Amino acid sequence: MEKKLSILICDYDKHDVRIIEAMAREWLVENEREADVTVFTDPVRFRETFISGTAYDIYLLGVSMHGSSGIELGKLIHSRYPNAPLIYVTRSKGHALDAFSVNALRYILKPVNYMEFVSALDFAYIVHRAVPRNMVTVRMPGAVTSLNEDDVVYIENNVRSMKYVMKDGEIVNGTRRNISFENFFAPLLSSGKFVQPHKSFIVNLNYISSMRTSSISLSTGVNIPISRRHITEVHEAYEKFNTK
Repeated sequence: MEKKLSILICDYDKHDVRIIEAMAREWLVENEREADVTVFTDPVRFRETFISGTAYDIYLLGVSMHGSSGIELGKLIHSRYPNAPLIYVTRSKGHALDAFSVNALRYILKPVNYMEFVSALDFAYIVHRAVPRNMVTVRMPGAVTSLNEDDVVYIENNVRSMKYVMKDGEIVNGTRRNISFENFFAPLLSSGKFVQPHKSFIVNLNYISSMRTSSISLSTGVNIPISRRHITEVHEAYEKFNTK
């Protein structure tokens, strides 16, 4: 069964947002697809939500917004998810080159032509389906499965058993062979998306909501300890990740 889509709409103009949302939902009905459509009229709130670890499958952004720039939001999205399908819907004619510099798929001017909008969403959907997801292979007794690394909040180690905690709350239990926890997850740690704050934990930087000297608070409400050995590297990784 196809996974439900998640669509993000962010534009400060509430009237325009209602029109864009209505057209997006009409496109979903016409194509018999299901999606969670999330709307923000405050770009600052969207930025905070995104930084806390919430990602979407398709992004629909305005350009000129009070308190923020849609182009800057696009840069933030692109820095974390370079292949994320991004469409700009705007009254501004002067930022098309800026939009395409962050790999925007389309730049649609308001008032929005429905057929142009549908064509853009069709393209975004194709890109979404075609983009390979970075996967984490999990070994279990007698079986192997794969998890989308963007959905893994943190991994907890216990001898040779590991607990993968997912963003929807699901817990996947796996095992590893006779190799250290750090070496087993070296490719994941080298990706720049994960950090090891403690010998028993690896954390997805996307889900860190705040950090203190000795602990990390995750957007899921869980606190993860930071050992003295890892304090410097964890704080540096977190700062670098949030200044991309």
